[in-house]
Amino acid sequence: MLAFITGTGFYTLPGLTDTDQRTVPTPFGDVTVTRGLLAGEEVAFIPRHGADHSVPPHRINYRANIAALSEIGAGAIIATAVSGSLHREVGPGSLRLVDQFIDLTWGRPLTFFDHEVRHTDMTHPYHQGLRGALLEAAQAAGVEILPTATYVCFNGPRFETPAEIRMAATMGGDLVGMTGCPEVVLANELGIPYASIGVVSNLCAGMEDQPLSVEEIMAILENTAEPLQRLIGAALPALVAVAADSKVSMVQTKEDRR
Repeated sequence: MLAFITGTGFYTLPGLTDTDQRTVPTPFGDVTVTRGLLAGEEVAFIPRHGADHSVPPHRINYRANIAALSEIGAGAIIATAVSGSLHREVGPGSLRLVDQFIDLTWGRPLTFFDHEVRHTDMTHPYHQGLRGALLEAAQAAGVEILPTATYVCFNGPRFETPAEIRMAATMGGDLVGMTGCPEVVLANELGIPYASIGVVSNLCAGMEDQPLSVEEIMAILENTAEPLQRLIGAALPALVAVAADSKVSMVQTKEDRR
């Protein structure tokens, strides 16, 4: 099964039918997961801030969300990452496919392995098969998306200072957000292929004369809904195939450990 985790401005999954909302218990808390059919394919969906955008980024129960998707059989996760851009030439409304991250968050539970020593490889934190499927679909559907981006994750919920933005740029960042970590780490720890589509909502603090406006950001996100939906629609068969192959592999791995 393919799963989606969406962020600010994306509280529903357009085209999702035959929906069934259920509470999934996990060791980290209960999670509400919506399941349904998207173009005939069974998918799962979690808006990470809640359907009413009531959960701030530093209070999201990332471990519970990923554990719940694993529990219901998700074989791959596609996430959206609403972000500020560190490059003037990549302005609001642009899409970027994330391939690396820098984690500057603090105070968040960031691993499933609190009571054992387990070191998870992060050479390719964003699954190359999912990324390849999205890039091919973007070309076929005429959706412009940049193939790489380093995502710098701050804690929030406040916006960053211009000094922090200059630091992120010096570190090699392309996008700045508040929710990509530890989500990507946790998915990798459970062996679930994960990809993130960076949706540029604004230029970062200090790059424009006026302060950041939430109203302007929301207006930009409304305009990105159509190309994003077109991209997912074009990529769906390939994404579902990756999820199915991954689930078979995870089941085989569990059987080998017995």
